[in-house]
Amino acid sequence: MTMNSFVTNDALMLQARGIEKTFTLHQQGGARIAALSGVSLDVERGECVVLAGASGAGKSTFLRCMYGNYLATRGTIAIRDDSKPQRHVMLTEAAPHEIIRLRNTTMGYVSQFLRAIPRVSSLDLVAEPLVSRGVDEDEARERASRLLERLNVPRRLWTLAPATFSGGEQQRVNIARGLIAAHPLLLLDEPTASLDAGNRDVVADLIVEAREKGAAIVGIFHDEDTRERVATRIVRLASANAAYVQTDSGVLQTC
Repeated sequence: MTMNSFVTNDALMLQARGIEKTFTLHQQGGARIAALSGVSLDVERGECVVLAGASGAGKSTFLRCMYGNYLATRGTIAIRDDSKPQRHVMLTEAAPHEIIRLRNTTMGYVSQFLRAIPRVSSLDLVAEPLVSRGVDEDEARERASRLLERLNVPRRLWTLAPATFSGGEQQRVNIARGLIAAHPLLLLDEPTASLDAGNRDVVADLIVEAREKGAAIVGIFHDEDTRERVATRIVRLASANAAYVQTDSGVLQTC
């Protein structure tokens, strides 16, 4: 498929082609580590593509490239944007302000760790993505309250900054913040890693609901039960320094 696929395929949300990422260790004599080599992937609305593979296969690196945190060394990543005549933005060539705009309107991201703003309450932290999109503050806080309650975050914590919360409590706040805006593209990096079984089930339900409403989702889930519940397709990355191709079955295999 070529980049005009966004015009011919209304369901397509993300297209990655030939993604390579090499890290240069400047403090270690300029040593170079190949994290990704030739990864390609298409993701459509209503899909939850789970990235699988051994540690070091580049799963989190690939997610960060798709979110624009890392600039791919080679290859292209395009994100659907129907406001553009070509119906997409080439993320790998986009200016920083364009990436920020896409994150506000299109791409949600949940990492393993909450990056909390000091002295901002959990409720306001979760509501902020809605407020930044023009939603009335009272409505945003009400929607944040419902999501925090569903994620079993104790009400007594809502007015407190989450810096002193337990790891599981912080992660549930993090998930609420990442999901509240209902972005059409969601990137999830082990969102359930620090959660107990009951709360993993709640998060899995939320992910399935987002998928059924049409979100395109790419995620990493080390918990096998969660992976099986949310995935519509599993893409396996091989070890670093291998080359990859996408097969019809969605499996990335070494060339």
